[in-house]
Amino acid sequence: MKNANASKSLAALRLSRTAMLCFAVLLCASLAAAQAGSLDKSFATSGIFSYSLSTGNGANNIANAVALQSDGKIVVAGQIGSQSGLLRLNTNGTLDTSFGSGGVVTTRIGGDIEQVFVGMAIQSDGKIVVAATGCPPQGVVARFDSNGSLDTSFGSSGTTSVSLSAHGLALQSDGKILVTGASLGVPLMARLLTTGQLDTSFGTSGMAALVAGPGPIVPLSDGEILIGSGGLTASPFLNLIPGPGGVARYTTSGSLDTSFGIGGQAGSVVAPSAIAVQSNGKIVVVGTNPNQLSVTGNSSGFGVMRLNPNGSVDTTFGTRGGTTTGFANMPLTGAFAVVIQSNGEVVSAGEAGGTVTNTLVESFALARYLGTGALDTTFGTGGQVTTSFGSSAAAFITSMALQSDGNIVVAGSNGDGTIEVARYLAQ
Repeated sequence: MKNANASKSLAALRLSRTAMLCFAVLLCASLAAAQAGSLDKSFATSGIFSYSLSTGNGANNIANAVALQSDGKIVVAGQIGSQSGLLRLNTNGTLDTSFGSGGVVTTRIGGDIEQVFVGMAIQSDGKIVVAATGCPPQGVVARFDSNGSLDTSFGSSGTTSVSLSAHGLALQSDGKILVTGASLGVPLMARLLTTGQLDTSFGTSGMAALVAGPGPIVPLSDGEILIGSGGLTASPFLNLIPGPGGVARYTTSGSLDTSFGIGGQAGSVVAPSAIAVQSNGKIVVVGTNPNQLSVTGNSSGFGVMRLNPNGSVDTTFGTRGGTTTGFANMPLTGAFAVVIQSNGEVVSAGEAGGTVTNTLVESFALARYLGTGALDTTFGTGGQVTTSFGSSAAAFITSMALQSDGNIVVAGSNGDGTIEVARYLAQ
């Protein structure tokens, strides 16, 4: 009996150890799957939502902006077919059928032959404000109710025309609407009241001239405005590396704030494709920088630079103020979007790739930086993440937003004419 009991005890011990081993393996697998920078598999299809009206060469399905509603739903603005388009996704990455027609709104809010939304923001009441440009070039601002219908209380039956070819849009803290663009090559900024009428207290009858640009636009909490210039617009074709750019600061009335930088401008080695402001007022600029010089063709990487609130270079960041991040074997790389996490870390996003047998191949690319400017090696692989959409795809991220739980939502486009929205884990 003693031997039998001993055998049973040994068998039970072995079973217990086996169970513990299995649990440990499952736990490790779970932890690996949940690594920061991994696609959130609970979102859409394995972390990625794809949408196209039609596909193939010439298909125009483009995501230019992404924003989050207070309830966590995701709104994407861009072009669908030849029309301006909006998509709204539930928090799980499925189309929200209560919005527009099955989750989609397509429209031409002006008289354009072809049109695209180039900027978007969501008001505190949930209404969606967009700026559009088209062919022929012109600027139109519209506001949509939360169900996707035009808000006819805004402007003239929901729209307002502005005398510029629109480039970007942002909301000030008081709800006024800023629109950047150009007219006959002159960079301009317009400001609208919440009713959709031009704010005649701004610039000259609602329009202000810009010293350069138009580029990324960031309203500050005190009513002043940052605008970058010289950066690349999100595109799958990074044939050129831009030279240095700049950041200018404007007063609430639309004039240059000469207390910033030199006469209102600060030079930036990183030509800004996107700008974000940290809680301490420091300004993070991201774009495309040379990563390696070669007589047969330079390679590029993510450029990140930080300025102090007064426009001087923050030499505590990176190497004397900035850093450039290359992606291995991906010489055509650049950043087009940036967000600041609640812990102060910087996430930049864009594309990374190159040419393979004369075919441009680009992937979604992200990098995360500590407050010092060093890559955060807990994110992805050594601080970097890439997501491929196929061996011949030219995919790129245009815009990015942070959820309340810190997870990262990115929107972009694929070369086959597909809108792509992905969600990545932040921790």
